[in-house]
Amino acid sequence: MRFSLPPVVAVNAGLAILLILILILPGEGGLSSFFRGDKPLQYREQKAGIELQNAFRNVYRSTKDSVVSIRTKKSDPIVSPYHYFDYRNERLATFGSGFLIHEKGYIVTNYHVIEGAESIEVITSDGGVFPAKFVGSHERADISLLKIREGSGLKPVSFGNSDEIEVGDWAIAIGSPFGLERSFSVGVVSAKYREDLDETGQTHIQIDSMINPGSSGGPLLNIYGEVIGINRLIRSDTGRNSGIGFAIPMNYARKIIQLIQENKGRTIRPATLGVMATVPLSDHRKALGIPNGWTGVLVYDIEAGSSAETSGIKRYDFILEANGLPVKNINDLRGQVGIVGLGGKLKLRIYRDKTLQELVVRLVQK
Repeated sequence: MRFSLPPVVAVNAGLAILLILILILPGEGGLSSFFRGDKPLQYREQKAGIELQNAFRNVYRSTKDSVVSIRTKKSDPIVSPYHYFDYRNERLATFGSGFLIHEKGYIVTNYHVIEGAESIEVITSDGGVFPAKFVGSHERADISLLKIREGSGLKPVSFGNSDEIEVGDWAIAIGSPFGLERSFSVGVVSAKYREDLDETGQTHIQIDSMINPGSSGGPLLNIYGEVIGINRLIRSDTGRNSGIGFAIPMNYARKIIQLIQENKGRTIRPATLGVMATVPLSDHRKALGIPNGWTGVLVYDIEAGSSAETSGIKRYDFILEANGLPVKNINDLRGQVGIVGLGGKLKLRIYRDKTLQELVVRLVQK
């Protein structure tokens, strides 16, 4: 029995074959010409842009396996709008960012990312999820240290010198805004030392890189892929990025991280010294015999019951150094108090009654 195709099927098959030939055959008549046309702009015309693009790609490739997403769970009381006194505890997941600083599994993030968390999980670049242990925190500096097991596949970051940055330098942020892991954002340093942004009083690097809720704790990188800061704050009326973000300088953060390691298991709480001080005027210097070339702050009042009073600081003491660092203004002194924290010891070098003295102040709860 001879088999024959219906005419309609034969016609459709022929049209299909013809259409395929039109698509794949070279020449002006084939649609394939649309997919193999020349680039609108050639490499020689876009060389500078392509080299910059490759530089950003290199930064991402070198750091993507160092950055993690941090997921925490907390129990918060929820009040029902329909039943009075109906309180329920629900486990709420929040997201933040962090980065590996040591191959033994130490990860840095912001304190506010993990504050009050009942459980902390770290999500790595290959999708692995690891439980994280709390090592310690510094509340005022807003820095926390976590630890996951070794062998997670993460690579420790390299640190840059945040004191060497300049306005206009590239500022590259990687983090998990809104839980979108390892989002890459490029901007510039808008200002080097922004002070008094919040109650911490510490300085920040201002950037215009896009950071949003969930970016907190992620690294701020320079064009060499080095970490120069920890992304922390945005300034916005809406709670979303408006082009003004702030990062903790890494040179400062490294001192805090070392202090946290020395106080494992603790959250270092904010402390106050309890002095009112100012840079002295020339009349003050003359009256107290303070040499003109010396920098420091002059104590003009002391709060009752404060750490300063209990440790023996007196009115008209001239403070030159705190913890071995020069005190140029009240912010320098406040910064050292903030680093040491509640329960710590602050070593001061003072000028009193025309003699230099050393004084150790224990920072206590008033």
